[in-house]
Amino acid sequence: MPSRPDPRLVALLCLSLGSCTQDPVHSDSDDASTTDASTTDAPTTGDATADYPSLDERPCPEDSILTAENFGAPFMLTHCTGCHHAALKEGERAGAPLGVDFESLDKVRAQAAQIWARAADQNATMPPVGPPPADERAQLGEWLACGAPTAADL
Repeated sequence: MPSRPDPRLVALLCLSLGSCTQDPVHSDSDDASTTDASTTDAPTTGDATADYPSLDERPCPEDSILTAENFGAPFMLTHCTGCHHAALKEGERAGAPLGVDFESLDKVRAQAAQIWARAADQNATMPPVGPPPADERAQLGEWLACGAPTAADL
């Protein structure tokens, strides 16, 4: 007998669907000088102006306090899982490939380099409606470079 989805997960998924669109819109939010640091409650620690050649070469600051709880999960819910979620069928994913899903920490960690290459630090091709502000992309880069830790990992 198939299990029923957790109603909290369904509610969160519904809330996050607003981050997807069939018609990508270019955003000028790449400019760190135009971002508003109040867009997230997560700690601000990343360097929003640094360019890194790859996630492997992106340093994890020794004093990083970013965790799945205070940054990663809310970021993924806000910007990613509206399209990248295993519960979504092909026609509901706004073009996101089947199997490229981020609803669990294990899946995020397994695809960290690909997530970084599309949405973190200087990379700003996802989500298709426009990238998050530069400071949030820097935080994503930091969190991924540190191994996408949870509070228990720190």
